[in-house]
Amino acid sequence: MNKLYQEYSLLYHSAPDIPPPHSFHVMLKISADADARVKVEFSREYTDREEIPADEIEAEGFSENDDFHWNGILPGFWLEEIQSLMESSEWKEAGNTQLLLAEPGTENWLSPVQEKKWNRFAEELIQACLEEGGREEPMELVYGELLKNNFFESVVLEWRFARKEIHIHVKGGARNSFGGRDWEEAEDQLKAWMEEESSGKDLYQPPKFKGHYWLVNGEIWLPERRKLRGRVWDWVFANLPA
Repeated sequence: MNKLYQEYSLLYHSAPDIPPPHSFHVMLKISADADARVKVEFSREYTDREEIPADEIEAEGFSENDDFHWNGILPGFWLEEIQSLMESSEWKEAGNTQLLLAEPGTENWLSPVQEKKWNRFAEELIQACLEEGGREEPMELVYGELLKNNFFESVVLEWRFARKEIHIHVKGGARNSFGGRDWEEAEDQLKAWMEEESSGKDLYQPPKFKGHYWLVNGEIWLPERRKLRGRVWDWVFANLPA
């Protein structure tokens, strides 16, 4: 079979330490159609909720109808990425891993030896499908000043996973967009930054002191930081209001 038209099937589970009603699994199929567009069949189902009362599920911000199914089109680089990852990765028989991938044209499920790399790819692909399917908005990273109980936004970074683009808007000022390697570099640094800050801290708690902060999706608070480097961050810091 022509590699272009192979169908790749992924089964992804949320991390073992994520309890219901947050835990879920995703079944995802990705391939090229006759016009060489990347078509996706996506299904996310939440797991192990049978014994949780509906009011407890709602208290966690969920409902009884959170499962999501979507068929649609994604940019071509997603298929190129999965093909490249498949060819460059080592595999073992299906085991107790978060991600399983079926060999194209077979029902033989395998586990990647390089789990971290594949889990990150799967998480980004899932977010891309949720965006394109209209289920979730792109991730927002907002810079602003916290004064008493008010947060005054000055810069908004919108991370569009479906196209791997970062759109930046300075309130009342400049705009810019970045993609490709700039996306990857900025994404790597943001993930490392959040992991570092989350060590021993509850980032969901609003800060106790006034000052400048970054706010992720209106929920996660990060302290002001100017050590990040690269074209994305250099442009942001150069355009921050005085």
